[in-house]
Amino acid sequence: MANKFVCCLLLLIAATSTNAASIETSVPTNSSAHSYLVSIQGTGGNPICAGVLIKKNIVVTAATCINFYDPTQLEVAVKNGTQIIKIAAYTFNPNFDFTTMDSDVAVIKLAESVDAQYVTLASKQRPTGASGVLIGLYSNKTVVDADETILTAKDCVSGKYIYEDGDLTDTMFCGLANDDACNFIPGSPLLSHNHLVGLASWGYGCGNQGGPAVYTDVPSLISWIKSTEKSL
Repeated sequence: MANKFVCCLLLLIAATSTNAASIETSVPTNSSAHSYLVSIQGTGGNPICAGVLIKKNIVVTAATCINFYDPTQLEVAVKNGTQIIKIAAYTFNPNFDFTTMDSDVAVIKLAESVDAQYVTLASKQRPTGASGVLIGLYSNKTVVDADETILTAKDCVSGKYIYEDGDLTDTMFCGLANDDACNFIPGSPLLSHNHLVGLASWGYGCGNQGGPAVYTDVPSLISWIKSTEKSL
């Protein structure tokens, strides 16, 4: 558990300082191709988290982005940073626990609507072996597409990887990168069949080094997300 705590702190630190070597080995992608991807940032313009539009004025992100910052001091950059929008309302899942990282999800309502792409929430969990694509946002504003192989929480702690029984909860799954995918910031979306299945939450490093990234399992929290976005 202590290792997980350290790992989560490192993810938060990565929001303000990026491993340049990891960026150089990545293949940049024009983020205008992913206009559903947003950057949650301070007024100075430095991204601390990523998020994804699921409605014209609703963003889903990681709870860490709201729990450890003052949302009144944050803004949301959309459409490759060409539009900056204030946060009108926000909340994170009441079951979120920084020690376990359980239920690491938050919902943000924007002060104005966005003319952009939106992503549909996945309603069913993907099985081990299913393919996905991480739209990874880094703190230097680089956007990278990384192919991922999905592992259920059960398979991720089976002993083949570095995680142990108890490290993952029912609101998590793993993503094993097929290439370099290191130090992307929390809230970066993982898509499968064009549906949002996960949000970058925590992990011990690069998936191709035997330490798969751990994602918030969106289908397991879809009821809370839907009811919350309606109430904000």
